[in-house]
Amino acid sequence: MDYSLQIDKRVLLVRTIGNFLVLGSLASISFSFWPVASAFVGHNIDKLRGKDYEVAPTADTTQSFGSLLGKSDPNIKVLVPQDPNFSIIVEKIGADAPVIANVDASSKTTYEAALKKGVAHALGTAFPGQSGVTYLFAHSTDTIFNVPRFNAVFYLLNELVPQDKIVVFFGGKRYDYLVIEKKITEPEDVSYFTLKTEEQILVLQTCYPPGTTWKRLLVVAKPAAVSQLQ
Repeated sequence: MDYSLQIDKRVLLVRTIGNFLVLGSLASISFSFWPVASAFVGHNIDKLRGKDYEVAPTADTTQSFGSLLGKSDPNIKVLVPQDPNFSIIVEKIGADAPVIANVDASSKTTYEAALKKGVAHALGTAFPGQSGVTYLFAHSTDTIFNVPRFNAVFYLLNELVPQDKIVVFFGGKRYDYLVIEKKITEPEDVSYFTLKTEEQILVLQTCYPPGTTWKRLLVVAKPAAVSQLQ
């Protein structure tokens, strides 16, 4: 029996299995982060092409579509609130999604069901126009397979900087906010949930880095009229 031949076959088998494992791992990573990379690249290509977004002036869809049809600049897309009762639009990143109210952020089953439809409003936090913190959150999703299941509207939230505009439509009214800061926190940080204030504060939360559940990215904003006075 040729033992050297047997050893060579074993080495070949181990190498083959190892190569398959490496390729499988690379494929898994690619699938996981492809939506993030695609969103980032697409956003930057749009910027290079001069494409811009503009929020519809009102929640009235008739007027909004009229404004859309009247636009002469093909590079400007008017974003119409998907639900005039509760929606969020972020011009800079082209985000436009309905908001599901009073979602229990401590119940995975509850918030996952909500995030299949849009952005979630945390149960117990304020609504637009009320004193206190209005807390909206969304998944950035963990794999490409979850993109159709969980809304990825906040993929590009990290692109926002102070003075960027966020618009929330609630109860048929429009509320304009300006970003004042963004921060990265631990998943266990619930300081904004428990914050008691007479101010009106909007907080947007997503996972960070996009495609992971390692940290949380918070974007904090205040009503535009208030922010411009500060």
